[in-house]
Amino acid sequence: MRTVFLSNGVLAVLYDENYYIRDIYYPLLGQHHHHSFSGMFKIGVWHDGRFTWLENISNKEIRFNGSKAELHVQWDGLDIYMEDTVLIPQPVLIKHVAIKGPGFIRVIFYHDFRLNGYEAGDTAFYDPSLDAVFHYKATTWFGVASTNPIYEYTIGRRDLNVVLPDCEDGILSKNPIAQGSVASAISIASPEFYYFVIAGDNYEKVMRLIIELRDEDNIRTYFRRSINYWSNVASEYGDDELAAQSIVVLLGHVGINGSIPASLDTSIIKFNLDTYGYLWPRDAAFAAMALDMAGYYTFTKRLYSLMFRLFGGEGFLFQKYNPSGTWGSTWHPWTVRSRKSLNIQEDETATVIYAFWHYFQRTRDYDLLREVYDVITRAANFMVNFRDEKLKLPLESFDLWEERLGVHTYTVASVYAGLLAASNLAKMLGEYESASKWEEAAMEIREAIRNYLFDKDRGVFYRSVRVDNGKVIEVDKTVDASIMGIFLFNAFDVYEPMLESSVKVIMDRLWVRPIGGIARYEGDYYQRVPGDYSGIPGNPWIITTLWVTQYYMVKGDCYKARDLISWVNKVRTPTNLLPEQVDPFKGLPTSVTPLVWSHAEYLRTYIMRKKQCV
Repeated sequence: MRTVFLSNGVLAVLYDENYYIRDIYYPLLGQHHHHSFSGMFKIGVWHDGRFTWLENISNKEIRFNGSKAELHVQWDGLDIYMEDTVLIPQPVLIKHVAIKGPGFIRVIFYHDFRLNGYEAGDTAFYDPSLDAVFHYKATTWFGVASTNPIYEYTIGRRDLNVVLPDCEDGILSKNPIAQGSVASAISIASPEFYYFVIAGDNYEKVMRLIIELRDEDNIRTYFRRSINYWSNVASEYGDDELAAQSIVVLLGHVGINGSIPASLDTSIIKFNLDTYGYLWPRDAAFAAMALDMAGYYTFTKRLYSLMFRLFGGEGFLFQKYNPSGTWGSTWHPWTVRSRKSLNIQEDETATVIYAFWHYFQRTRDYDLLREVYDVITRAANFMVNFRDEKLKLPLESFDLWEERLGVHTYTVASVYAGLLAASNLAKMLGEYESASKWEEAAMEIREAIRNYLFDKDRGVFYRSVRVDNGKVIEVDKTVDASIMGIFLFNAFDVYEPMLESSVKVIMDRLWVRPIGGIARYEGDYYQRVPGDYSGIPGNPWIITTLWVTQYYMVKGDCYKARDLISWVNKVRTPTNLLPEQVDPFKGLPTSVTPLVWSHAEYLRTYIMRKKQCV
């Protein structure tokens, strides 16, 4: 489980429950990773002839507040304290170590760099002129140093497993260089010091920062400044520590080019040899809407500028992208492309347009609107044309859960909102003919939702339907929380009887007993843990629970909303991170932590609560 997320948008690191670095990214978050998917950066303590790794010490206290992580642990008569942050302007991770107790102490840091995503071709060396260890490959450089002299160091072949055993006797062999698959370690023989890891694209840049940070006055100033920066950024939300932490998590995921990856936790790789470190237009758009609600427009503008460059000539977005903007991996087959279907998730195209209107209403950013309006036109015309001529419903694409091809209630609601948003943006530029065309299509879609997507017998919206030649030929009656898209995209008023009855069915069929929370849908098998799932629809998710929370708040039922918010706070990690989902037996995080969308929905919910449920 990830317990700490530190990032300035260029350098990001994630720690596990042992306070070890498990994920490290630079400079594109999610794409340029420099860590082992199965290994870890380790920390050991040598005290008067005894040695231990942190993983072997129980009762570790890890805290994470704003952008500062803290570890407090006791071992062998020592009181060990560490505090970490990533600097705001430079790609530097700083760790302050303070140890109280008698005797001779050495702290050993083991480095598991695998640069540019693979371990072959790395070089690591000790530089005596700087008293620092460097790892490099091409234009990726990391320097490791301290405000105190390095007591000992060693560098060696990871594949030969020479460095880790060398650490455990407390004496490092001082091998000065290795190439290929390499690891390194350094020791600092002092009870108090600063240790830092610096990223850069060449030796000189990293060297200059090492020299600057060796000055303890400088490093203390930069350390304090970075912590104060993030504290002030989130200060408006100080009455809710999870909302404040969500601000820091969301802003920390906004990359230098505007990309917002879904999650930087790579533990998910064991399931399908892939990660969540991609830009999903949908997830990023919801993150941007949350940040826009909170007023952080300068961050989100970078995302919108990037997203509108990713639209294809036909006017729609691909499933997901690498943070650089190239296509990400996918499992949606091209064989489904036909006159009535595409291997995309159309809700992503629609949600980006909807989110941009959300942004424009708050900023009146005509400068960006004029740059992207041609793309908006292509997207809106695509959504108008990609419909069944008779029923007026969108044609088939994949659902937001990325599992099924069909005409999904959630997707249809998003297309309604996307077209209405495009119409409103057209009016801002006096494009009234286009505005009328897109608004008319949106109204046709809303009427089609009413006519074809509601199961009158059960009082709930269908998850999806299949359409052929102007007829609904199949319906999916699985109760699915994604039908809350009707509410999320304002397709119907919260007092609309069809929506009211649908929410009641969701609460009845998808509430996970006894742990609480709302599952995605009946029979959800994704990320199930060992246990008896009889009577349990699936793992409870954060976002689905918060969708219903938001519905109750808008409707004025603040008591139910508060109960659901309390549930989310119960299943957050002790360090205020939100996972994608939790197991239905102990409420522990499963899948990735933190998930950007979970934090985005919590922030949206918090802001709505301040307005709706004072």
